[in-house]
Amino acid sequence: MSDGGAGGASGRTRKIESQIKEIVGEEVDRLSDPRIHGLVTVTGVRVTPDLSYATVYYSLLEGEDREEAREGLQSAAGRLQSSVGAQTRLRRTPRLVFEPDPTVDKASRIDAALREVKKDAGDREE
Repeated sequence: MSDGGAGGASGRTRKIESQIKEIVGEEVDRLSDPRIHGLVTVTGVRVTPDLSYATVYYSLLEGEDREEAREGLQSAAGRLQSSVGAQTRLRRTPRLVFEPDPTVDKASRIDAALREVKKDAGDREE
């Protein structure tokens, strides 16, 4: 049984996630809301097994306000969901929920740690 996650997702679920990612990504680029226009990139989508919800993961340009971006995306959720419904053949369109992509934060922390190690190593050589 699929849990909707990357490890256990069925082929159909992965296809739906991919479609939603593409549609939402294109629609986000078309939004004129200054809280998100040109600042947000859709990085992934995970749907629940019953397809009632789709979590849309996104990243921001560095230094952008996370809370503002989330508010902008949530305010556009109805329009984005309508686009998903119009462009897919799903009986019921999943409700969109937006979350910052945790892998982006993890990569930033790793990068910062590596820079610190490199700096410390450089300090010891002097």
